Amino acid sequence: MDTNKRKSFKGEPEVSFIVPVYNCIGLTRDCLDSLVNTVEGLIEYEIIVVDDGSEEVDLCSFLNSLTIPFRVVRNEMNMGFAYSCNFGASLACGKQICFLNNDLVLTENWLNPMRSLLAHEENIGAVGNIQINPSNQLVDHAGVFFDLEGMPTHAHKNRKYPPKGSFKERSAVTAACLLMNKAVFEEMGGFSEDYRNGMEDIDLCVRLKMAGYTLLVSHESIIQHHVSQSPGRHENNDANSAIFKKRWSQTTAVWGKDEWAIEYLRRYARFWWKLNLTQGFKAVMMVLTRSLTGARKDVGLSDS
Repeated sequence: MDTNKRKSFKGEPEVSFIVPVYNCIGLTRDCLDSLVNTVEGLIEYEIIVVDDGSEEVDLCSFLNSLTIPFRVVRNEMNMGFAYSCNFGASLACGKQICFLNNDLVLTENWLNPMRSLLAHEENIGAVGNIQINPSNQLVDHAGVFFDLEGMPTHAHKNRKYPPKGSFKERSAVTAACLLMNKAVFEEMGGFSEDYRNGMEDIDLCVRLKMAGYTLLVSHESIIQHHVSQSPGRHENNDANSAIFKKRWSQTTAVWGKDEWAIEYLRRYARFWWKLNLTQGFKAVMMVLTRSLTGARKDVGLSDS
């Protein structure tokens, strides 16, 4: 049930922000404050907060105090991220929807670069961004690549600076901060609720890519992300991975052959002593083989 008796906007919302919440009042308040502070006056918007059965009395009181532009709805029991996002999206009035974790701190001008990519590039399925871990000020997310078994890994993780260029196409992006057109989200059937607090965003991205959509990461949109702060965030990791692997790994392993080697080396470039020697050797050989094959093709020496 809505805690706000909201009747109208100044205009139709351009973006509906959907923020699932489970406890964590401090992080939630900081996230929502930063959201309003960075988008107020720039666009018409609404913020749909989905309280996923929180038990903290202070959080419930805080959410009940929110007024326009907030709409607060509550799950009677803890239903998980996918259900909460799908529920929020079903209520959204904006043509664009932006999913946000409640452990983010949004920074100045984070939204415009993402909206620009969604508006001006053709056939975009979803847009993600650069996420910095406040605990070490290193990159946590700059998109997602797949390994040789078809499982996802964050690109550019633990690097000091974001990737160069204004944006990059990726095979997947995290839904911690994800912008897309509502019509496309509905076309895809939303997040799969077979997953519980993990992998539902990667599953959606795979379906988007297989449907012919492009996934982009804006390097000009940079936010802070207190990673994995919701209680029980990792309780279902093994089950989620098993579902994803059974459903998609044959497809994503093929993608991994093209992207794993160079991304693996980049991931550990700053912490080379943590690199697995066997994996590192394999990655180097794959990069060299790929480079040689490319050179042979360039001068007409391909065996094919």
